[in-house]
This record gives sequence, structure tokens and C-alpha cells, in this order.
Amino acid sequence: MLRVGIASGDWVSPTRSHDNTHHWGGSGWARIGQYVDKLPFEVHVGTLTWNRTHLAIFDPYGEPQDVDVILMQRLMHKGIAKHIKQSQAAGIKIINDIDDWYWGVSPSNMAFRHNHPTHNANENTNHYKTTLSASDLVLCSTPYLRERISEFVNCPIEITPNTIDTSKYSQHVDSGSTTPIVGWVGSTGHRSNDIETLKGIIDPMVRNELIHLYHGGHIDNYPSFASLLGLSPYDVMTAPIATTEMYPSLMIMDIGIIPLNNIPFNRCKSDIKGLEYAASGIPFIAQNLDAYCDLNASLGIGRIAKRPVNWLRHLEELRTNPKLRAEEGLFNREKVVARDIKYGVQKLAEIISAL
Repeated sequence: MLRVGIASGDWVSPTRSHDNTHHWGGSGWARIGQYVDKLPFEVHVGTLTWNRTHLAIFDPYGEPQDVDVILMQRLMHKGIAKHIKQSQAAGIKIINDIDDWYWGVSPSNMAFRHNHPTHNANENTNHYKTTLSASDLVLCSTPYLRERISEFVNCPIEITPNTIDTSKYSQHVDSGSTTPIVGWVGSTGHRSNDIETLKGIIDPMVRNELIHLYHGGHIDNYPSFASLLGLSPYDVMTAPIATTEMYPSLMIMDIGIIPLNNIPFNRCKSDIKGLEYAASGIPFIAQNLDAYCDLNASLGIGRIAKRPVNWLRHLEELRTNPKLRAEEGLFNREKVVARDIKYGVQKLAEIISAL
């Protein structure tokens, strides 16, 4: 049986998890983690390591596992490209998965300092360029991201759209109120001044008691959702960050919002948050960036807002009409099965087998 090794740099540390153990980070889970147990191969997940003449996977039991194919993600360490070439000479195929335009990370995003060459000499986006180019294949999540990385990646690039396990998401029961819960789920520390784009739109509605505001994914030492909108902490209901297994439980709002600043980094983003809202049977409004415009065009899922007036119109329509919210939520839930995990597993398995 084909042996596949997986190494990702996207993990939640034990100090932030509910059971003090490592868990996949959101991107690692969406792009790789959720597929591991469903792939028709012998799969080894662990740390990328050097085993005498080639790369291998150092498994959780302390043993280096030699594999036929290595799928890696977010590994930006110096020297990986050289080791990739040596491993390819030994017959190992290398796939790199990339889901963000790391060269366009805003300084307001906490990830900026982690991998910027001026702040981290040994693990940065310059090294990542050479690693991606050395691969046999690069996978990415959106057409615009492919367009951007093709400027420097000198190997085949294939788009593998994000999918989600729809069975993990329960149908949200709308409150039926004309003062609905409007919410966003995510980490405020990894934004590009996105939440602030709704300042002057959402906050007056909260102050005038037209809506209740909710943030799922609060972390104490990160900027609060309320502060980014100029609101009091008492104006926003919050739920703490959840690991991937518990993440669907955060979807408790009547209306979902996806505010995104119109910058290249966000244009490269996938529609994963919209898929999550839709799988929960929640109507949502998204900024008019590439992935969400495509999702709306292809499946009819989500409302698109280009300007503040569009946000206000959509919010008012959904706020005052609980029946419309329920109908739209059911429609979203029915349509999103077209992006179910089974299609992602099939696509990834076909790609690996083809190598």
C-alpha cells in the first residue's frame, strides 16, 4: 500500500486546547487533518525529519517513518528545499499545500512577525518560496491564490477547493426574533483590519437594540471583538476558542457575517467560513471578495455586500424577517452538500495516486 507522510506547521498548542493536548489548527484541519482517516493509504502524521539520506516523518511514537509521498503545509524553515531535492532523488514525491497569501499578510495580523524575513531569519516566507518551487506539486485553495503564487512557483500548481464535513454541523434553530443574534466566528488576532470595516454599520444597530452581537472564538489576550467595533464588552456575547472537534458548536447565531478588508491577502482566502455557516443552516452576508462571489454564483449561497449600504440592506432584510432567515438557512444547508468532505477526500486521493 502507498505510504503517505503528512507534516503541518498548523497545530493548536496544548495550552490553548480543552484537554491540554495538541490539536490541528483551523487551516491544517480544513486542508489536511480532516482527510487523514479517510484517505485510502497508509498515512503517517508527524514532524518532518531527516533520515540519513531523505526526508521522513517522525511519528508520535518517536520513530522515523519512511514514506512514498510527503504532504507538507506551512513549513517555512531554512534548508527544506535542499532536502526536498535529495529526497526526490531517492524516489520520494513532495506535495506542498498552501492556503494563504503569506507575502501579503497585514502588519495588524499576528502572523506577520512570525514568518517575516526581518523578524525570523530561520523560518520565513523567503525560505517558503524555495520550498514550494522545489516540490513536485503545489496545492492551493483558490484561483486568485494560484495566480499569485504562480509568479514565483516553478512547479505544477493545482486548485483543491476547501470542503467540510457537513455531518458535523447541526441545523441552527433560528430565534424567531426581530432582534436576532448577528455573529462572527474566528480569531481576532489573525485579521487584517477586517472587523473594523463594519464600524459604523454594526455598532449603531447594537446600541439601538436592533440586534444582539456575538463572537465565537474569543481569546483573552487577543483584541476583543467589541473593542474593534468601539463597543463595550457588555455589548457582545462571546464564546471561547474551540478546537476543531468542538468548533461547530460555536455556530449559534441567526445571521452570520464575514467582513473582509479588500486586500490581496483576503482576495486569496477561500470561502470556508461561508461553508461552515451554510452547513449550520445560517444565512450570512460576506464582503464581495473573490471566493464569496464565486460561491454565490455557483451555489447561490450567501449574500454579497460591496458597500456599507449593501450591508445595511441585507442586515435589515434578515433582521426583520425571521421566516426569510429560516428559509435561507435551510437553502444554504441543502446546497452546501456539494462541497462536502467526501469530494475533498476523493480529489486529494486522486492527486496523490497520480504522482
